[in-house]
Order: sequence, then structure tokens, then C-alpha cells
Amino acid sequence: MGGIIIDSNNRTQYRLLQMKNRFFTFLVFLVSSITYAQNCGGLTISSLSPKIIEDRALELNFINLCMGETINLTAESQNNSVDYKWYIDDEEKSTGENFSHTFNQSGGYTIKLNNPSENCSAKEVNIRVGFEPIIELNPSTIYACPDIEVSLGEDNSNDIPFSTITELDTLWKSPPCEDEFSEPKYLPDGLDQVYETEISIECFDESKTIESVNDIDSVFINIEHSFMGDLDIYLTAPNGSIVTLFEAAGDDTWFGEATDDDDTEENRGTGYDYGWSMTPSYQGTMAQGVLNNTTTLTLSQTETASILNSDTYLPTQSQGFSPFTGSTLNGTWKLTIVDTREDDNGWIFKWGIKFKDELLPSSWTVENQTQSEGFISNPSIVSKSEQTLIIKPPVGENKYVYEVKDSYDCSYTKELTVFASDVKAHFEVSTDVVKNLDAIVDFKNQSTPNTDDISYYWDFGNGDYSYDDNPQYNFFAIDTHKVQLTVTNKAGCTDTYSRDIITEEDYIVWTPTAFTPNGDGINDSFKLILERTKKDDYSLFIYDAWGKLVFETNDIDEGWDGKRKDNGIIAESGNYSYLCHFKTNQDKSQEKIGSFFLME
Repeated sequence: MGGIIIDSNNRTQYRLLQMKNRFFTFLVFLVSSITYAQNCGGLTISSLSPKIIEDRALELNFINLCMGETINLTAESQNNSVDYKWYIDDEEKSTGENFSHTFNQSGGYTIKLNNPSENCSAKEVNIRVGFEPIIELNPSTIYACPDIEVSLGEDNSNDIPFSTITELDTLWKSPPCEDEFSEPKYLPDGLDQVYETEISIECFDESKTIESVNDIDSVFINIEHSFMGDLDIYLTAPNGSIVTLFEAAGDDTWFGEATDDDDTEENRGTGYDYGWSMTPSYQGTMAQGVLNNTTTLTLSQTETASILNSDTYLPTQSQGFSPFTGSTLNGTWKLTIVDTREDDNGWIFKWGIKFKDELLPSSWTVENQTQSEGFISNPSIVSKSEQTLIIKPPVGENKYVYEVKDSYDCSYTKELTVFASDVKAHFEVSTDVVKNLDAIVDFKNQSTPNTDDISYYWDFGNGDYSYDDNPQYNFFAIDTHKVQLTVTNKAGCTDTYSRDIITEEDYIVWTPTAFTPNGDGINDSFKLILERTKKDDYSLFIYDAWGKLVFETNDIDEGWDGKRKDNGIIAESGNYSYLCHFKTNQDKSQEKIGSFFLME
């Protein structure tokens, strides 16, 4: 490995000269909103809405808001010609005497009123915007029967399983007065390379300065780098004063578990936590720690590495942090690392500054808690408790409002919708009276409401049933049938409607298939047997195989004895056809056609 040899007396001067010419800056802003400043010239903020609350324990003024709420503030000053500027978290929002803003996100904010024309310190008020709770109603929609009491709750004894879940556990904290890198910083191999990183601290009173070396509790860093003898580390305060935290010492000793054999950016080592303090846990500098505060790391069978133990040490500079006396706490703090040799690399994973606790401004939080929750009173709520809600909803869509109130007196609601739908069963029929030979009846469902979530059950009075909307049924059995329709909706509400269907007897026609006109007194004539028909409106015609009429009569009681009409001789054996006209008792004309066999 190579390097540059510098006379020890000129080392610091040389490194600082390098810092002016070569640098790499990684800037992290710490945005805080805790500063409290005294007003001057009578500059004040008055609240039009809502009320400003003073927390004497924190010495801060607060306005508690609900999410989505608007504040209205006005500025007052003894000087009538004032140039007002309003800021939210250091971002200028408006100018003028009056200020209005709607906060749609929960958390903490600081509104500053500044009067640059009089060089006054800003007047501040802190805004606490409460968190909106998560309200779950399970289920959020319920179906019930109208004007009937129904109980909702988690207990199995309730009519409908129902539960409420409320979550309000979000916490916002004001940023602390220290910062560290959120992303690691790579320190590549290089000869006389200078690396700089900065943090911006703005959470203190603007006039607050460092008065003692112990005002800085510690400067901490998480780092891995091979060969401590290659590095100088400096800290620069906002006023430009510089303290040497570490000046190359220890030669081959490492910071953390480095990866010196592989100097690629992707191959990161393991960082160790180190710190500098005027009251360190190790009573000495890092250079002194190299002598008796190290650990040996085995790299292979033949190689080992000496690693400086994770600890806090004294700054290398003999006066410690005393050069920082008089510097403001607010401002940019810069960490500078100078690498004087090639063939070694490393990483800074994070770093920061911790000030004495007594200097830290009062931290504040936004944490509202549930003060009350439950359903808002409603005329159809019969009773309510933590476990059960008993309602008697009227017909229609009913809204029950569940309200959660927090410690900021904010109200958040969620609606439970209860549909209380009345059902009415009704149907019409194609006929109330049918004949047993033609007994099909069509049913037309006229139940209300007529929606997809309604179920239908038809009972035809004889054990048969149907779930169709508009069924058809054959009532062939002569009887009085009581047909009943039961309608059921999603809530289990039912209604029934019924009516009678009468099946009457119709006419009967019986025709023999053969006869033997031989004079033995058995089946000697062909005759149709009719029942429930009119006797005085009847005709019968019989034809032979060639279509010639062989017999006719208008007497319902007369049959054919086998003698032909045209010659009076017994007809030959064979097939014959007939045509019969008659009227039923309901005075309907009917016709019957068929064939039979004449046997000798």
C-alpha cells in the first residue's frame, strides 16, 4: 500500500487544506418543530378557532384539531405597519394579518408567525391533529324483519352475530435533536481523498449556543475501515470551528470488521459503533485504545486482524470540544474524513450528535385515545350495551351510527345499514276449477318485493311442491286442493298466501275394440259407453274398410248388431271405423274417432 508522509506538525494544516479542495457531501436535513421563541414588539398570535392551549410543562402553545378541521389565526403587533409571514414547518404558506389552513393529515405541525421587518424571533403555535380511528362493523349491512325486535352481538344467544372493532393506537413524536445517516456512505480506496457528510439541526432556540465542552454528550459513528493509520476524522460546527476527533494512529488496526482484500463497493464489512465524548467509557483517545483496547479477528490459518473495540473515546485534540464553545446548536454540522493511502476502503453506515439532555427542547407527541364509543341513540334502538344492540327497525333502509370520540373531542362515525324489508305473498291462477282430464293450472307469482333475494315455496296440497317463481301443475286428481305459497327474504321474514283449486269430473267415453254379432247373447253389438254427456245431442257413424257407411244412429243407447245398412246382411269379419259426435254436460261439442274388429 502506498501513502504520503507528512511532518506531524503540519499534518492538520495539510489535511484542512485538502478539505477545501476535495469533498463529497451527503446532506441530511433534520426537520423539527419544537423551537419556542419569545415574541418581540408585541407580536402575538390569537386564535379565532379553535382555542390555543398552553402546556406550561412543555412551555409550548398547542391547538388540538380533528382531521379535516380548519384553523383561523390572526397576528397582532404594537407596530401597525408589519410585514407578517406565516410558515408551517418552516415552509412559507401565506402573508398578511390573518391565516387559515385545513389539516387533512394527522400528526404534529408547527405554525410560525415571523415579522422580518422588526427582526423578531418567530412566534409559534404547535398543531396536534388527531388520528382517525379504524372502525370496523362486522357485518356493515344487516337484513332484518320490520317491526320485530332483533338482537345483534358477539354472543351466540343473539339473533345476528355482530361485532365492532376500534383501533386508535397511532403515535406521532416530535423529531429528536440528533440525526444519523439513513443510507450508508461508501469510502472507496483513494490517495488523499476527502469525504464530507453533513447534518442540519434546527430544533433548538435560535439563540442557543454551546457554553461548555460537556454540552455535547457524544459524537457517534458506525464505521468499518481497514488501517486506522490511514484516516483523519474532523467535526466542524455551524460557526466553522473544527475539532479533530481522530488523527491517523494504530497503523494496521481496523475500525470494525473490514473487507480490505475486496475493495468493491458491493462487499461491505461489519461496522462497529464508536464515539467521542468528554466523559468516555474508555479513558483515553482511540490512539491510546489501539495499545490495550483491541480484539484479534482470525481471517485464515495464517492471517489475523487487530480491531479497535467498540467504545467511546476522548477526541484527539487536547482541548476536546472546547473549540465549539460559542457556536449555535442549530445549523450544519459536518463530519470530514481524510484518507491518505490507497488500497484500503470502508463504509460509514451512520453517524450523529447527541447533546446533553438538559439542552434538549421539550419533546411532544400526538397521541389521542378513545374516550367513548357506541351507537348514537335512535328511536328504533330498544336497548344497547357493550355486548348487545337490540333494535326494532321500521320498514325500509335504516341507518345506525357508531360513534367514536377521542381525547381531542373529535367525533368519528361508521354507519350500520339495516334493511327491514316487508314481504307479501300473493299469486293469481289461470283457473280455479279444472277438469280431471285437462287439469293444468298456471300460477303467476305477484308477491312483493319481487327481487332475486326472495325465495318461494309452493305447496300444492298433496305432498308435491315447487321452488319456481311461476310454476305450472296438473291437478288430475278429482278433489279440492289447497295451494299455499310461502315467501321468505334474506332476513328470514316470511308471509303466506293460499287459495283452493277444484278438480271436477269430466265426460267419459269407453269404446270396445271388437264384438261378435253371432246371437249368443255375449258381446253381440258394438256400442260406445258415455258418461256425463247429453243424450239428446248424439250421433254415431260406422264405416267398412272401403269407407262405405254401414250403420248410423242418433240414439245414445242403440248399438250396431253387425247388419249392414245397405243390404241388411251381417257384415263380413274385419276392421271397421267409427265417428261419434256428442256434447258434454258443460255443453261442449266433442268428436270421437276410432276403429274396432268385427269377429264372426
